Amino acid sequence: MSAEDGLADTIRPRLDAANADVSRVVAVQGVPIDDEGTLRPPTLADVEQLRTLVTGTHARLVIIDVLMAYLPTGTDAHKDQDVRRVLARLAALAESTSCSILLLRHLNKGNGDPLYRGGGSIGIVGAARAGMIVATDPDNADQRVLASVKNNLAPKPPSLLYQLVPDDLRGVPRVQWGWL
Repeated sequence: MSAEDGLADTIRPRLDAANADVSRVVAVQGVPIDDEGTLRPPTLADVEQLRTLVTGTHARLVIIDVLMAYLPTGTDAHKDQDVRRVLARLAALAESTSCSILLLRHLNKGNGDPLYRGGGSIGIVGAARAGMIVATDPDNADQRVLASVKNNLAPKPPSLLYQLVPDDLRGVPRVQWGWL
């Protein structure tokens, strides 16, 4: 589910640049509201429709980019109770289908502990089993660091280094992994 990037001009070329098997990728573009195929924008209140899609495709990963765009109407992203109510339904979906769910969110303008830098309630990362952050490498502005800020399931993994490099064939950047 992507609220920010176009399928044809951004997502598909990036999948191709990563050598993804695009036959295994499904984009959720809406929820049917009638028999003619009319769609309405999805929200995370549509967990049962998402469950049907996950089980029907045997999905192992659902990516929601960005979380705030898919919160149901009336959900206050800054209220712990509201956020945890939505995320509890997603956690139940993940557990019952053995499908991982990756939520993306933007950083706020603050400084300090990365655990508190994500937009919205601290309950978002609180409800998650693992939390990661992407930041510019302080030693090289052309590189990024992917670092764990929380992990309830295993020891904290080492941070990963990457940079975006041109894929001239497809006209989009691709990830080139490195090591710290």
